[in-house]
Amino acid sequence: MGDFVPQNALERELKRVRAGETSMHGFLGLFSESELVVPSGGEVMPDGSGFQPLLFDKEGVQMVACFTSPERIRDFASLAPHSLAVVGREFLLLIPTGYGLVVNPGQFVGFDVTPDGLRKIVAEFV
Repeated sequence: MGDFVPQNALERELKRVRAGETSMHGFLGLFSESELVVPSGGEVMPDGSGFQPLLFDKEGVQMVACFTSPERIRDFASLAPHSLAVVGREFLLLIPTGYGLVVNPGQFVGFDVTPDGLRKIVAEFV
């Protein structure tokens, strides 16, 4: 796992998944209950206004970014200088139909979820 040092329980579990020590299913349950860091290009107001998610295009599909800890967002601070801390299940419900999810983009400990996969995760864990 190179120099990956888990910053919280979610990342410890992600490391275990990557090492084949536990299942992705168990990780996704924890993911839905954990606090995520969601980058935003604009300052997020208490009512949610100003939220401008960090999006990536993957083969024509818009992917919404989130991070498993504040330390992981550093490479994107210039693109998204603000962030929002939100519980996974709440965040998953905010992602519009047809969008995918990218967790920890650009990092070894990241992964992508297609729009169909995201729909299945929401149906089971939210």
